[in-house]
Amino acid sequence: MAIKERIRQLRQEQNWSQTQLAQKMGIHQKQVSAYERGRNTPSTDVLIKLADIFDVSLDYLAFEAEGQAAKVNIKDRELLRRFEEIDKLSEKDKGTIKEILDTFILKNKFQSLAAPEQL
Repeated sequence: MAIKERIRQLRQEQNWSQTQLAQKMGIHQKQVSAYERGRNTPSTDVLIKLADIFDVSLDYLAFEAEGQAAKVNIKDRELLRRFEEIDKLSEKDKGTIKEILDTFILKNKFQSLAAPEQL
């Protein structure tokens, strides 16, 4: 699926108009329309902003082929198995788990900034 189609699909899944997406991005609606029609290609900065707004990976937004699962390079098979099980949970439960994971990731980032030699 091309980037233009992915942007349109993600926007429609959120039930947002082009104007609403443009407001979230801080751009004009005509620019969103140009992205969705393929008249303009989003810059890397715009792709990063879109990935953040839609809460998807940059790879998913820009590179994933239709019907193809995102490639994941998780070496810890036990962790991968758990993520597969988490994917089957309700959206509410997945949201809770994401918040917990974000907390641990943020804690680790702060620790590495405070004492990088200890990690």
